[in-house]
Amino acid sequence: MIIIGEKINATRKSIAAALEARDEQHIIKITRQQADAGADYIDVNGGDPREGQEVRNMEWLVNLIQASTDRPVSVDSADPRAMEAGLSLAKGKPVMNSISLESEHLKPLLPILEKHECMVVGLLMSDDGAPTGVDDRVERTAALIEKFQACGRKMEDIIIDPCFFPLSADPDCGRAVIEAIAAIHRAWPDVHIGGGCSNISYGLPKRKLVNFALLSQAIFHGMDVGIIDPCTPGIIAATLAAEVVAGRDDFCMNYVTAEHEGKLS
Repeated sequence: MIIIGEKINATRKSIAAALEARDEQHIIKITRQQADAGADYIDVNGGDPREGQEVRNMEWLVNLIQASTDRPVSVDSADPRAMEAGLSLAKGKPVMNSISLESEHLKPLLPILEKHECMVVGLLMSDDGAPTGVDDRVERTAALIEKFQACGRKMEDIIIDPCFFPLSADPDCGRAVIEAIAAIHRAWPDVHIGGGCSNISYGLPKRKLVNFALLSQAIFHGMDVGIIDPCTPGIIAATLAAEVVAGRDDFCMNYVTAEHEGKLS
């Protein structure tokens, strides 16, 4: 399971405040907490509507995070200028998060993808709006894979985000996204699948319980990337246990090793 730590995002009040104050210590603390908890990548989102500010935020965050951890970054922006800035500064092999089929979003970002050696998240939104079922998710996956391959991406560099929508708004969206994960995994077994799965519990009480239930079922059907808060108590342990049940942990070695390292408590 690839874990992308989601906490450094300007939509979070504490991160927005840290960005405004250029509070290095707060960002370093959150970065290291996520890395210590098991994040493989640190997502970086410095969204700001003020002209040029998101680019400045991205540059500051990427430089600071990379000085604080050896984990690579996931550059998260809808602004092509901020995306270019983040990927240009990134060390190692970053993640480009994300590109959708929405034409205004797609056109300026594909040249950036072609330029940089990175993984890429493909979000299954299009000019027709959000996906509603399994078939449209599969069709959109095929379209994105074709575009990403034309930019030189290998299948193993592609992460498909099937769009996790709140169950509080549509009780059927959980089943739809899990069935879509299974269908995408069958069609393209080398492509990664996952995204911001905690969206599914938005508006519900005890969100952690819903998130864990989704993780377990989605991992069983082929999800292998989570854009999550790895500091949530029990979430890494639940992920490791789900991989054991799904037969994706040879001889249960990752699970057993995690127990020896005290990560299951």
